[in-house]
Amino acid sequence: MTTSSPSPQWIAALSVVYVAIRVSAANLSPIMDCDEVFNYWEPLHFVLYGTGMQTWEYAPQYALRTYAYLLPMAAVAQSYRFLLDRLPLSIVESLSKLLLQGAAIPSSLPPSDNKPLLFAMLRGTLALVSSLAELSFLRAVRDEISPRVARWTAFLQLTAAGNFHACAAYLPSSTVMTLWQLGAANQFRDKHGRAVVWGLVAVLAAGWPFCAVLFVSTGVGALWTAYHGDDANIASEETTSGRRVAPPSARSTPVSAVANVLIQTVLHAAWIQAVVMAVDRRHYGKMVSPAWNIFAYNARAGGDELYGVEPLSYYVKNLALNFNFAAALGLFSLPILAFRLLFRKLCNNRHELAEAARRADSLKILGLVPMYIWLAVVLPRPHKEERFLFPIYPMISFGAAIAMDEILSASAFLVPAFASKKREERGRLESDYRFIAGLLAFCPSAIVSVSRSMALHHHYHAPLDLYQRLFAHSSQVPPPSGGRDKHYVCTGGEWYRFPSSFFLPSTAQLGFLKSSFGGQLPQPFTPYGSKAQSLDVQSGRFNDVNREEMDRYLSIEDCTYVIEMVSPGSSAHSDEMPECLQYMATDTAGSWSLLSSFRYLDAESTPALHRILYLPFGRENNVVYKEYNLYFKSHSVDR
Repeated sequence: MTTSSPSPQWIAALSVVYVAIRVSAANLSPIMDCDEVFNYWEPLHFVLYGTGMQTWEYAPQYALRTYAYLLPMAAVAQSYRFLLDRLPLSIVESLSKLLLQGAAIPSSLPPSDNKPLLFAMLRGTLALVSSLAELSFLRAVRDEISPRVARWTAFLQLTAAGNFHACAAYLPSSTVMTLWQLGAANQFRDKHGRAVVWGLVAVLAAGWPFCAVLFVSTGVGALWTAYHGDDANIASEETTSGRRVAPPSARSTPVSAVANVLIQTVLHAAWIQAVVMAVDRRHYGKMVSPAWNIFAYNARAGGDELYGVEPLSYYVKNLALNFNFAAALGLFSLPILAFRLLFRKLCNNRHELAEAARRADSLKILGLVPMYIWLAVVLPRPHKEERFLFPIYPMISFGAAIAMDEILSASAFLVPAFASKKREERGRLESDYRFIAGLLAFCPSAIVSVSRSMALHHHYHAPLDLYQRLFAHSSQVPPPSGGRDKHYVCTGGEWYRFPSSFFLPSTAQLGFLKSSFGGQLPQPFTPYGSKAQSLDVQSGRFNDVNREEMDRYLSIEDCTYVIEMVSPGSSAHSDEMPECLQYMATDTAGSWSLLSSFRYLDAESTPALHRILYLPFGRENNVVYKEYNLYFKSHSVDR
């Protein structure tokens, strides 16, 4: 579309600011899902260091997770380790203070062994890649649909609380969100071949085959373009390899063109699947297809329901928290757009829309339809997770921008002051009106979203802070005596807030104390990883029904550190004394002392408004915190 827009210099500057904000916020976000840690960060740690906690999904008899998803991040991590060892120590220390918020890491530690710093750099990389995909999508929206829609989409994307933690999450759902934006950007620009390839990577290599429904419109669009040979679109037609070819009308029949797209898609899918299966064969020691295994497991009755069920209101609340009223606009965007198109048709408007306007409307529909397909798939499922909504976060912002643009464009016709103006002046006034009205509408939403993001950081960042302190302390503690080569860092009911083994030195390992949790916990990887040989040497067994395995638990005498959540006023004589503190009170093998304590929100005692948002006023009297404590058993170390 030919519409006035900011200069390239301004666009470049704003893009840099956009990326900088996204990357700088990456490590301010808490880790929201233990699945991210135990199914992705822990196996990545095993690939890099040979140690980590293994879930049943990585056991050879189940093989639900693909190692192909881990290897790109492993390559990035290895390059960072190589770089850290060659940078001046002063730069590494400055980088550590910047990304770890001042946590003191022992200077004697080799820079490449500073695992918390590496973890922070990897999270920043995830945010960087996500932001670059967002910019690609936004530029396509600006060029092919409307600069106004692109502007408001960017505004909502950047400020939304959902994106605050989704963009830096190491989860297939976040990766699919990124890949969908890259695919949509190419599809909007009529580069259908590249769009299809991005979709194939998402479906086959991310380990989350359910996302295929998000790319149905991508495939349909590619086939439609190939069959109809529309001059406006086919002039730049590409095969799935991205190579420009002649229009179908100049080279073959429509049926042949469709067949060519299908053949190219199958060939690329086969190539991607072959690479994925080769990677998994190396790590599992046999030919497996984790994509098929995870699909079959979740399709089985009661599979994912073992991990909890939630009502439909769970997703409603999450969307409201992460996007507030913009979520409602986004979800109603297609009906609003359809109403305008239907109204124009019923009125028999004599002024036929220009080709660019008709194409823009088609692209809007193409970008919104996947959101509704995805919701139709995930909403009826009894097992619900916030991360399941990550792939449609860009579509919600995109839809909200479309809805607001449609509403403001329609309302501009109702302003009497515009009707008496000349066409050029009226266009300028309407443009100013849409900008100011849009700003007044979306600024409150942005303020609420930023307040929500601040609340997530201030209320729930304690585990990352505490484990940074643990890493710094345990790195200086000598190895244990008694034939053991590692100190156990033990936790009970707080196991799911463990941020990964990137926060444990090579002399420490996570351990579990029996708690009220009654499901299956991970156990350490063996040197054989996910190969069948691991079953012969692994101390514990796995199951696929979330049955508790008692071999996972340690005795308090085995622990050197303990992490526990403690409510203010808890004591040795309290009936509500935390489980780990009860264990510590019976430990005769050492003397326990409090090493560090960080604040974690007491959600039950804090009023809803202060729990949901970060409000600078009234916090002292309303916000109640628990203590997230780190305890150390002093004389468990060989002296």
